Amino acid sequence: MSASARHAADSGARPTRRTVLAGAAHLTVTVLILWALAALWGPENLFSAVRELPWWSFVAALALGGSGVVVQALRWRIVAGHQGIRVSAGAAVARCWQAAFLNSVLPGGIAGDVLRAADDSTDAAADSRRRAFARGFASMAAERLVGTAVVFAAAGTVLLTLAPLAAAGCLVAALIAGGIAARWMRALSAVEVIQVVALSVLGWLCFASLFMLSTAILEPTVPASVLPSSAAVALAGMSVPVGVGGWGLREAASAWSFSISGLPAADGIRVSVGYGVLAVVSTVPGAGVLVVRALPRLRHVRSFIGGQRRRNQHPDATP
Repeated sequence: MSASARHAADSGARPTRRTVLAGAAHLTVTVLILWALAALWGPENLFSAVRELPWWSFVAALALGGSGVVVQALRWRIVAGHQGIRVSAGAAVARCWQAAFLNSVLPGGIAGDVLRAADDSTDAAADSRRRAFARGFASMAAERLVGTAVVFAAAGTVLLTLAPLAAAGCLVAALIAGGIAARWMRALSAVEVIQVVALSVLGWLCFASLFMLSTAILEPTVPASVLPSSAAVALAGMSVPVGVGGWGLREAASAWSFSISGLPAADGIRVSVGYGVLAVVSTVPGAGVLVVRALPRLRHVRSFIGGQRRRNQHPDATP
């Protein structure tokens, strides 16, 4: 490998300064919001939820989160098929679970999906690497944006009578997300569009159910009528791509939704923290997928480095 090639490879492997600064900004936003919530309603609300979650709630989280991942994978396959990307159902589930894990632990909430788009591009039928990546990105962005549109549409619907202005903002966000997604879904038939939207609604129900489970466990006295609205608002809050894994904005949104329903805002924070823990647990299989997929690549890198060292030690043997 030439010096210029090594330099290009090293440059590509290192995160850019802009990426590091963006990650630091996301982390700072999350910390500041959580600090403000702790200062207003006490830090105990951020920690007590973790201690009070029973073991079976983590099993339920894996089931509900896993169902949400499967639904997303099915949705993605429909969209990706029209971008010339063919992936088996098992591979799609594995990639979506890996993306969910990375999204939950990395700043911005979309890093895992960017990696998924790059993975998808390797399966794209295209005449150039650049066009293949464009197709991978288009399939990922379209299915994610449809899901985002459903999330904000649900929040806007439940807020119509509680907070009309906020409801209008959510509905506008849903229209924008749906409009952008439509750009990459023109090739889909009407039946396929309905399938994508229906799967997005089903995925939303999986994660809304997980939030409602957290509410039922940590705040069992909350009226059942409040559960759907609080879940919808919290999920919309964490869908804003700011912060780390939805933390901070989700807790603020949950506290606000509880307060406008006449409930203590502190209870909303506790419930949201509990949901956050359960949501992270639901992505743990994605960490396993990441490790399994990374091992062959690490062995390849180790083999390449070993070959480079041998050639450097015996330059005359290099053809």
